[in-house]
Amino acid sequence: MKKILIWGLLYYLRFFARLSLLINKPKIIGITGSVGKSSARNVIYAVLKDHFKVRMIKEGNSETGIPLGILGLDPGNYQPADWIKTMILSPFKIFFLAGIEVLIVEMGVDSPYPPKNMDYLLSIIKPDISVVLNAYPVHSEQFDAVIPDSINGDKRVDLITRKIAGEKIKIITKAKPEVGIYNSDNLYIKDQISRLRQGSGGQAKILTYGQSEKNNVCYGSFDVDLEKSCFELIFPYLRSKKVNIEVKGYFLPKKYREIISAGFLVGVSLGLNLDEIKKSLVDNFFLPVGRSSIFEGINNSTIIDSSYNASRAPFLTFIETTGYLAKKDKRPLVVLMGDMRELGREAEEEHKIVAEALKKTGVDYFYCVGELTKKYVLPEVSKSVKTNRWFINSVELGRYLKTTLPHHSVVLVKGSQNTIFLEEAIKFILRNKKDEKKLCRQNEFWSDKKSKFFQGV
Repeated sequence: MKKILIWGLLYYLRFFARLSLLINKPKIIGITGSVGKSSARNVIYAVLKDHFKVRMIKEGNSETGIPLGILGLDPGNYQPADWIKTMILSPFKIFFLAGIEVLIVEMGVDSPYPPKNMDYLLSIIKPDISVVLNAYPVHSEQFDAVIPDSINGDKRVDLITRKIAGEKIKIITKAKPEVGIYNSDNLYIKDQISRLRQGSGGQAKILTYGQSEKNNVCYGSFDVDLEKSCFELIFPYLRSKKVNIEVKGYFLPKKYREIISAGFLVGVSLGLNLDEIKKSLVDNFFLPVGRSSIFEGINNSTIIDSSYNASRAPFLTFIETTGYLAKKDKRPLVVLMGDMRELGREAEEEHKIVAEALKKTGVDYFYCVGELTKKYVLPEVSKSVKTNRWFINSVELGRYLKTTLPHHSVVLVKGSQNTIFLEEAIKFILRNKKDEKKLCRQNEFWSDKKSKFFQGV
Protein backbone atom coordinates (compact mmCIF):
# COMPACT_ATOMS: atom_id res chain seq x y z
CA MET A 1 0.00 0.00 0.00
CA LYS A 2 2.80 2.42 0.91
CA LYS A 3 4.50 1.79 -2.42
CA ILE A 4 1.26 2.52 -4.30
CA LEU A 5 0.86 5.82 -2.41
CA ILE A 6 4.45 6.84 -3.17
CA TRP A 7 4.14 6.13 -6.88
CA GLY A 8 0.77 7.86 -6.94
CA LEU A 9 2.34 10.97 -5.43
CA LEU A 10 5.24 10.85 -7.90
CA TYR A 11 2.97 10.59 -10.95
CA TYR A 12 0.74 13.34 -9.59
CA LEU A 13 3.66 15.75 -9.13
CA ARG A 14 5.13 14.76 -12.48
CA PHE A 15 1.85 15.48 -14.28
CA PHE A 16 1.59 19.05 -13.04
CA ALA A 17 5.32 19.69 -13.49
CA ARG A 18 5.13 18.59 -17.12
CA LEU A 19 1.99 20.68 -17.61
CA SER A 20 3.81 23.70 -16.20
CA LEU A 21 6.74 23.23 -18.59
CA LEU A 22 4.36 22.79 -21.53
CA ILE A 23 2.53 26.02 -20.68
CA ASN A 24 5.52 28.22 -19.77
CA LYS A 25 8.08 26.77 -22.21
CA PRO A 26 11.37 27.78 -20.52
CA LYS A 27 14.65 26.68 -22.07
CA ILE A 28 15.95 23.95 -19.74
CA ILE A 29 19.57 23.47 -18.72
CA GLY A 30 20.06 20.06 -17.09
CA ILE A 31 23.16 19.30 -15.02
CA THR A 32 24.31 15.89 -13.87
CA GLY A 33 27.47 14.39 -12.42
CA SER A 34 28.71 12.60 -9.34
CA VAL A 35 30.08 15.78 -7.74
CA GLY A 36 29.78 19.50 -8.34
CA LYS A 37 26.17 19.76 -9.55
CA SER A 38 25.10 22.49 -7.13
CA SER A 39 28.26 24.50 -7.76
CA ALA A 40 27.76 24.21 -11.53
CA ARG A 41 24.13 25.24 -11.14
CA ASN A 42 25.19 28.40 -9.30
CA VAL A 43 27.97 29.19 -11.79
CA ILE A 44 25.53 28.89 -14.71
CA TYR A 45 22.97 31.02 -12.87
CA ALA A 46 25.60 33.70 -12.26
CA VAL A 47 26.59 33.67 -15.95
CA LEU A 48 23.00 34.02 -17.21
CA LYS A 49 21.43 36.22 -14.54
CA ASP A 50 22.18 39.56 -16.23
CA HIS A 51 21.00 38.45 -19.67
CA PHE A 52 17.88 36.29 -19.23
CA LYS A 53 14.95 35.83 -16.90
CA VAL A 54 16.43 32.79 -15.24
CA ARG A 55 15.44 30.57 -12.33
CA MET A 56 17.26 27.65 -10.74
CA ILE A 57 15.76 24.88 -8.65
CA LYS A 58 17.55 25.45 -5.35
CA GLU A 59 16.24 22.60 -3.25
CA GLY A 60 16.23 19.10 -4.66
CA ASN A 61 17.49 17.26 -7.72
CA SER A 62 15.45 14.09 -7.38
CA GLU A 63 12.20 12.51 -8.50
CA THR A 64 10.36 14.73 -6.00
CA GLY A 65 12.73 17.69 -5.78
CA ILE A 66 12.57 18.51 -9.50
CA PRO A 67 8.76 18.66 -9.88
CA LEU A 68 8.44 20.50 -6.57
CA GLY A 69 10.97 23.05 -7.81
CA ILE A 70 9.14 23.48 -11.11
CA LEU A 71 5.92 24.17 -9.20
CA GLY A 72 7.58 26.31 -6.53
CA LEU A 73 6.38 24.09 -3.69
CA ASP A 74 8.03 23.28 -0.37
CA PRO A 75 6.70 20.27 1.59
CA GLY A 76 8.03 21.70 4.85
CA ASN A 77 8.88 18.91 7.27
CA TYR A 78 7.83 16.16 4.83
CA GLN A 79 5.08 14.89 7.10
CA PRO A 80 1.84 13.39 5.66
CA ALA A 81 -0.03 16.65 6.26
CA ASP A 82 2.69 18.55 4.36
CA TRP A 83 2.34 16.23 1.37
CA ILE A 84 -1.45 16.56 1.36
CA LYS A 85 -1.09 20.34 1.34
CA THR A 86 1.44 20.05 -1.49
CA MET A 87 -0.96 17.95 -3.58
CA ILE A 88 -3.80 20.40 -3.04
CA LEU A 89 -1.62 23.34 -4.14
CA SER A 90 -0.02 21.65 -7.15
CA PRO A 91 -2.75 22.50 -9.73
CA PHE A 92 -2.63 26.15 -8.69
CA LYS A 93 1.16 26.41 -9.13
CA ILE A 94 1.46 25.54 -12.81
CA PHE A 95 2.19 29.20 -13.65
CA PHE A 96 5.06 29.49 -11.16
CA LEU A 97 7.51 29.67 -14.09
CA ALA A 98 5.51 32.31 -15.99
CA GLY A 99 7.91 34.68 -17.75
CA ILE A 100 10.98 32.55 -17.00
CA GLU A 101 13.19 32.17 -20.07
CA VAL A 102 15.77 29.72 -18.68
CA LEU A 103 15.34 27.05 -15.99
CA ILE A 104 18.45 25.46 -14.46
CA VAL A 105 17.94 21.99 -13.01
CA GLU A 106 20.25 19.57 -11.22
CA MET A 107 19.51 15.95 -12.12
CA GLY A 108 20.79 13.57 -9.46
CA VAL A 109 21.02 9.85 -10.17
CA ASP A 110 21.23 7.55 -7.13
CA SER A 111 20.19 4.23 -8.68
CA PRO A 112 19.88 2.37 -11.98
CA TYR A 113 16.21 1.78 -11.17
CA PRO A 114 13.21 4.14 -11.30
CA PRO A 115 12.34 6.54 -9.85
CA LYS A 116 15.92 7.39 -8.87
CA ASN A 117 17.48 6.88 -12.29
CA MET A 118 17.96 9.19 -15.27
CA ASP A 119 15.17 7.59 -17.30
CA TYR A 120 12.59 8.64 -14.75
CA LEU A 121 13.98 12.18 -14.43
CA LEU A 122 13.85 12.51 -18.23
CA SER A 123 10.17 11.59 -18.08
CA ILE A 124 9.71 14.85 -16.12
CA ILE A 125 12.00 17.18 -18.08
CA LYS A 126 14.00 17.10 -21.32
CA PRO A 127 16.94 19.54 -21.25
CA ASP A 128 17.71 21.79 -24.20
CA ILE A 129 21.29 22.05 -22.95
CA SER A 130 22.74 19.06 -21.07
CA VAL A 131 25.86 19.27 -18.90
CA VAL A 132 27.70 16.15 -17.70
CA LEU A 133 30.38 17.00 -15.14
CA ASN A 134 31.90 13.64 -14.20
CA ALA A 135 31.30 10.10 -12.99
CA TYR A 136 32.79 8.71 -9.78
CA PRO A 137 31.79 5.89 -7.40
CA VAL A 138 29.59 8.24 -5.34
CA HIS A 139 26.18 7.06 -4.03
CA SER A 140 27.33 3.74 -5.45
CA GLU A 141 25.44 1.48 -3.03
CA GLN A 142 22.48 0.94 -5.37
CA PHE A 143 24.75 0.35 -8.37
CA ASP A 144 26.77 -2.08 -6.26
CA ALA A 145 23.80 -4.47 -6.29
CA VAL A 146 23.92 -4.95 -10.08
CA ILE A 147 27.55 -6.19 -10.04
CA PRO A 148 28.11 -9.93 -9.38
CA ASP A 149 29.49 -10.68 -5.92
CA SER A 150 32.35 -12.64 -7.51
CA ILE A 151 33.89 -9.42 -8.86
CA ASN A 152 35.95 -7.48 -6.32
CA GLY A 153 38.63 -4.82 -5.93
CA ASP A 154 39.52 -2.31 -8.62
CA LYS A 155 37.58 -4.22 -11.26
CA ARG A 156 34.39 -3.90 -9.21
CA VAL A 157 34.89 -0.16 -8.69
CA ASP A 158 35.57 0.22 -12.42
CA LEU A 159 32.37 -1.59 -13.39
CA ILE A 160 30.28 0.36 -10.91
CA THR A 161 31.66 3.66 -12.18
CA ARG A 162 30.90 2.61 -15.76
CA LYS A 163 27.32 1.86 -14.74
CA ILE A 164 27.06 5.28 -13.08
CA ALA A 165 28.52 7.00 -16.14
CA GLY A 166 26.14 5.12 -18.45
CA GLU A 167 23.17 6.29 -16.44
CA LYS A 168 24.27 9.92 -16.27
CA ILE A 169 25.18 10.21 -19.95
CA LYS A 170 21.56 9.50 -20.89
CA ILE A 171 21.01 13.21 -20.29
CA ILE A 172 22.67 13.56 -23.71
CA THR A 173 22.21 10.23 -25.48
CA LYS A 174 18.54 9.77 -24.56
CA ALA A 175 17.36 13.35 -24.01
CA LYS A 176 18.93 14.46 -27.33
CA PRO A 177 19.30 18.13 -26.38
CA GLU A 178 20.30 20.92 -28.72
CA VAL A 179 23.71 21.10 -27.01
CA GLY A 180 25.59 18.53 -24.95
CA ILE A 181 28.53 19.66 -22.78
CA TYR A 182 30.86 17.24 -21.03
CA ASN A 183 34.20 16.89 -19.24
CA SER A 184 36.58 15.06 -21.58
CA ASP A 185 39.08 14.43 -18.76
CA ASN A 186 36.66 12.02 -17.13
CA LEU A 187 37.40 8.86 -19.09
CA TYR A 188 34.21 7.11 -18.01
CA ILE A 189 32.08 9.89 -19.46
CA LYS A 190 34.29 10.18 -22.53
CA ASP A 191 34.02 6.46 -23.27
CA GLN A 192 30.25 6.46 -22.88
CA ILE A 193 29.77 9.39 -25.21
CA SER A 194 32.17 8.25 -27.93
CA ARG A 195 29.31 6.70 -29.90
CA LEU A 196 27.66 10.11 -30.04
CA ARG A 197 30.74 11.38 -31.87
CA GLN A 198 30.20 8.58 -34.36
CA GLY A 199 26.68 9.77 -35.12
CA SER A 200 24.63 7.10 -33.36
CA GLY A 201 23.57 9.02 -30.28
CA GLY A 202 21.44 11.86 -31.60
CA GLN A 203 21.90 15.25 -33.18
CA ALA A 204 23.20 17.23 -30.20
CA LYS A 205 25.97 19.72 -30.78
CA ILE A 206 28.80 18.55 -28.54
CA LEU A 207 31.09 20.94 -26.65
CA THR A 208 33.89 19.74 -24.37
CA TYR A 209 36.25 21.08 -21.74
CA GLY A 210 39.42 19.56 -20.29
CA GLN A 211 43.20 19.78 -20.21
CA SER A 212 43.79 19.09 -23.91
CA GLU A 213 43.79 21.91 -26.47
CA LYS A 214 41.48 19.73 -28.56
CA ASN A 215 38.63 20.84 -26.30
CA ASN A 216 36.48 23.94 -26.72
CA VAL A 217 37.91 25.12 -23.39
CA CYS A 218 41.18 24.08 -21.75
CA TYR A 219 43.06 25.26 -18.69
CA GLY A 220 45.83 27.72 -17.95
CA SER A 221 47.26 28.87 -14.62
CA PHE A 222 45.66 28.54 -11.20
CA ASP A 223 46.27 30.14 -7.81
CA VAL A 224 44.41 30.34 -4.52
CA ASP A 225 44.72 32.03 -1.15
CA LEU A 226 42.32 32.77 1.68
CA GLU A 227 40.91 35.83 -0.07
CA LYS A 228 40.46 34.73 -3.67
CA SER A 229 40.71 31.91 -6.20
CA CYS A 230 42.17 32.62 -9.65
CA PHE A 231 41.56 30.59 -12.80
CA GLU A 232 42.80 30.96 -16.35
CA LEU A 233 40.76 29.44 -19.17
CA ILE A 234 41.97 29.08 -22.76
CA PHE A 235 39.69 28.95 -25.81
CA PRO A 236 41.57 27.21 -28.65
CA TYR A 237 38.80 27.82 -31.19
CA LEU A 238 39.22 31.58 -30.63
CA ARG A 239 42.94 31.63 -31.47
CA SER A 240 43.74 30.47 -27.93
CA LYS A 241 42.20 33.52 -26.29
CA LYS A 242 42.83 33.55 -22.53
CA VAL A 243 40.32 34.61 -19.92
CA ASN A 244 41.35 35.21 -16.29
CA ILE A 245 38.71 34.84 -13.60
CA GLU A 246 39.17 36.01 -10.00
CA VAL A 247 36.57 34.77 -7.51
CA LYS A 248 36.70 36.48 -4.12
CA GLY A 249 35.43 35.16 -0.81
CA TYR A 250 35.62 31.43 -1.57
CA PHE A 251 38.36 28.82 -1.31
CA LEU A 252 38.00 27.03 -4.63
CA PRO A 253 40.32 24.10 -5.43
CA LYS A 254 41.74 23.61 -8.89
CA LYS A 255 38.91 21.23 -9.81
CA TYR A 256 36.52 24.19 -9.93
CA ARG A 257 38.05 25.14 -13.27
CA GLU A 258 35.96 22.30 -14.70
CA ILE A 259 32.75 23.74 -13.28
CA ILE A 260 33.60 27.27 -14.44
CA SER A 261 34.44 25.94 -17.92
CA ALA A 262 31.03 24.28 -18.13
CA GLY A 263 29.43 27.59 -17.18
CA PHE A 264 31.29 29.41 -19.95
CA LEU A 265 30.18 26.86 -22.53
CA VAL A 266 26.55 27.20 -21.47
CA GLY A 267 26.85 30.95 -21.85
CA VAL A 268 28.43 30.62 -25.30
CA SER A 269 25.65 28.19 -26.31
CA LEU A 270 23.08 30.87 -25.47
CA GLY A 271 24.82 33.53 -27.53
CA LEU A 272 26.89 35.38 -24.92
CA ASN A 273 30.46 36.49 -25.59
CA LEU A 274 33.38 35.72 -23.27
CA ASP A 275 33.57 39.21 -21.77
CA GLU A 276 29.86 39.17 -20.91
CA ILE A 277 30.20 35.73 -19.33
CA LYS A 278 33.23 36.69 -17.25
CA LYS A 279 31.68 39.91 -15.93
CA SER A 280 28.42 38.24 -14.96
CA LEU A 281 30.20 35.32 -13.31
CA VAL A 282 32.45 37.52 -11.19
CA ASP A 283 29.63 39.90 -10.26
CA ASN A 284 27.01 37.28 -9.40
CA PHE A 285 28.91 34.19 -8.20
CA PHE A 286 27.92 32.54 -4.95
CA LEU A 287 27.87 28.98 -3.67
CA PRO A 288 25.35 27.13 -1.51
CA VAL A 289 26.23 27.03 2.17
CA GLY A 290 28.68 24.37 3.27
CA ARG A 291 30.67 24.40 0.03
CA SER A 292 34.06 26.13 0.16
CA SER A 293 32.97 28.91 2.53
CA ILE A 294 35.65 30.71 4.53
CA PHE A 295 35.12 31.73 8.16
CA GLU A 296 37.30 33.34 10.81
CA GLY A 297 37.83 30.94 13.68
CA ILE A 298 38.99 31.21 17.27
CA ASN A 299 42.72 31.43 18.00
CA ASN A 300 43.28 33.35 14.75
CA SER A 301 42.38 30.27 12.72
CA THR A 302 40.75 30.07 9.29
CA ILE A 303 37.95 27.58 8.69
CA ILE A 304 37.34 26.18 5.21
CA ASP A 305 33.80 24.88 5.46
CA SER A 306 32.91 22.15 2.97
CA SER A 307 30.77 20.26 5.45
CA TYR A 308 27.68 19.85 3.28
CA ASN A 309 28.78 16.49 1.86
CA ALA A 310 31.81 14.38 1.06
CA SER A 311 33.08 11.91 -1.49
CA ARG A 312 36.50 10.80 -2.59
CA ALA A 313 37.10 13.09 -5.61
CA PRO A 314 36.33 16.45 -3.94
CA PHE A 315 38.02 15.30 -0.75
CA LEU A 316 41.25 14.66 -2.63
CA THR A 317 41.28 18.03 -4.35
CA PHE A 318 40.48 19.89 -1.11
CA ILE A 319 43.25 18.06 0.73
CA GLU A 320 45.73 18.87 -2.03
CA THR A 321 44.81 22.56 -2.12
CA THR A 322 44.63 23.16 1.65
CA GLY A 323 47.92 21.29 2.06
CA TYR A 324 49.56 23.57 -0.49
CA LEU A 325 48.16 26.67 1.19
CA ALA A 326 49.15 25.62 4.72
CA LYS A 327 52.73 24.93 3.64
CA LYS A 328 52.97 28.19 1.68
CA ASP A 329 51.80 30.23 4.67
CA LYS A 330 53.60 28.00 7.24
CA ARG A 331 50.42 27.31 9.16
CA PRO A 332 49.26 24.13 10.97
CA LEU A 333 46.77 22.09 8.95
CA VAL A 334 43.79 20.63 10.84
CA VAL A 335 41.42 18.23 9.07
CA LEU A 336 37.97 17.40 10.43
CA MET A 337 36.63 14.39 8.53
CA GLY A 338 33.31 12.59 8.63
CA ASP A 339 32.32 9.30 7.02
CA MET A 340 31.67 9.21 3.28
CA ARG A 341 28.30 7.51 3.01
CA GLU A 342 26.28 5.37 0.56
CA LEU A 343 29.33 3.59 -0.87
CA GLY A 344 28.28 0.00 -0.26
CA ARG A 345 31.11 -2.53 -0.56
CA GLU A 346 33.41 0.20 -1.86
CA ALA A 347 33.42 2.07 1.47
CA GLU A 348 36.68 0.54 2.70
CA GLU A 349 38.61 1.22 -0.51
CA GLU A 350 37.31 4.78 -0.90
CA HIS A 351 38.21 5.72 2.67
CA LYS A 352 41.67 4.21 2.39
CA ILE A 353 42.37 6.23 -0.76
CA VAL A 354 41.55 9.40 1.17
CA ALA A 355 43.75 8.20 4.05
CA GLU A 356 46.72 7.87 1.68
CA ALA A 357 46.19 11.42 0.47
CA LEU A 358 46.07 12.68 4.04
CA LYS A 359 49.39 11.01 4.79
CA LYS A 360 51.08 12.45 1.71
CA THR A 361 49.76 15.96 2.32
CA GLY A 362 51.35 16.32 5.72
CA VAL A 363 48.29 16.95 7.88
CA ASP A 364 49.26 18.09 11.38
CA TYR A 365 46.03 17.38 13.27
CA PHE A 366 43.38 14.89 12.24
CA TYR A 367 40.00 14.46 13.94
CA CYS A 368 37.17 12.29 12.66
CA VAL A 369 33.55 11.30 13.28
CA GLY A 370 31.84 8.12 12.11
CA GLU A 371 32.49 4.40 12.22
CA LEU A 372 34.00 4.25 8.73
CA THR A 373 36.68 6.86 9.44
CA LYS A 374 37.41 5.16 12.75
CA LYS A 375 37.87 1.80 11.06
CA TYR A 376 39.55 2.68 7.77
CA VAL A 377 41.16 6.13 8.02
CA LEU A 378 42.35 6.68 11.58
CA PRO A 379 44.66 3.63 11.72
CA GLU A 380 46.27 4.69 8.42
CA VAL A 381 47.03 8.29 9.40
CA SER A 382 47.77 7.84 13.10
CA LYS A 383 51.51 7.51 12.58
CA SER A 384 51.89 10.49 10.26
CA VAL A 385 50.10 13.28 12.18
CA LYS A 386 50.98 15.08 15.40
CA THR A 387 47.56 14.50 16.95
CA ASN A 388 44.70 12.27 15.89
CA ARG A 389 41.46 11.30 17.56
CA TRP A 390 38.04 9.84 16.85
CA PHE A 391 34.85 11.33 18.34
CA ILE A 392 31.47 9.72 18.84
CA ASN A 393 29.72 12.76 17.32
CA SER A 394 30.38 16.25 16.00
CA VAL A 395 29.28 18.03 19.15
CA GLU A 396 31.92 16.20 21.19
CA LEU A 397 34.48 17.10 18.53
CA GLY A 398 33.48 20.76 18.70
CA ARG A 399 33.77 20.86 22.48
CA TYR A 400 37.26 19.41 22.27
CA LEU A 401 38.39 21.87 19.61
CA LYS A 402 37.09 24.85 21.58
CA THR A 403 39.95 24.44 24.06
CA THR A 404 42.62 22.78 21.90
CA LEU A 405 42.50 24.30 18.40
CA PRO A 406 46.06 25.28 17.37
CA HIS A 407 46.74 28.99 16.89
CA HIS A 408 46.83 30.35 13.33
CA SER A 409 45.72 27.01 11.90
CA VAL A 410 43.93 26.24 8.64
CA VAL A 411 40.93 24.00 9.37
CA LEU A 412 39.42 21.90 6.57
CA VAL A 413 35.97 20.45 7.35
CA LYS A 414 34.44 17.75 5.15
CA GLY A 415 31.96 14.94 5.81
CA SER A 416 28.63 13.47 4.75
CA GLN A 417 25.35 14.61 6.28
CA ASN A 418 23.15 12.04 8.01
CA THR A 419 24.43 11.35 11.55
CA ILE A 420 27.70 13.18 10.82
CA PHE A 421 26.71 16.88 10.76
CA LEU A 422 30.20 18.40 11.02
CA GLU A 423 28.66 21.87 10.82
CA GLU A 424 27.79 21.39 14.49
CA ALA A 425 31.48 21.08 15.34
CA ILE A 426 32.21 24.30 13.45
CA LYS A 427 29.86 26.24 15.74
CA PHE A 428 32.25 25.76 18.65
CA ILE A 429 35.23 27.34 16.86
CA LEU A 430 33.65 30.26 14.99
CA ARG A 431 35.07 33.60 15.98
CA ASN A 432 31.77 35.32 15.19
CA LYS A 433 28.71 33.44 16.44
CA LYS A 434 26.55 35.26 13.88
CA ASP A 435 28.22 33.09 11.25
CA GLU A 436 26.30 30.07 12.55
CA LYS A 437 23.38 31.02 10.30
CA LYS A 438 25.73 30.73 7.30
CA LEU A 439 26.36 27.04 7.97
CA CYS A 440 24.49 24.27 6.18
CA ARG A 441 21.40 22.48 7.50
CA GLN A 442 20.21 25.22 9.84
CA ASN A 443 16.54 25.32 8.80
CA GLU A 444 13.66 24.04 10.93
CA PHE A 445 13.59 20.59 9.34
CA TRP A 446 17.27 19.90 9.98
CA SER A 447 17.30 21.59 13.38
CA ASP A 448 14.54 19.27 14.58
CA LYS A 449 16.31 16.25 13.14
CA LYS A 450 19.64 17.15 14.73
CA SER A 451 18.02 18.03 18.04
CA LYS A 452 16.69 14.48 18.27
CA PHE A 453 19.98 12.98 17.12
CA PHE A 454 22.10 14.89 19.64
CA GLN A 455 19.59 14.59 22.47
CA GLY A 456 21.39 14.05 25.77
CA VAL A 457 24.83 14.93 24.35
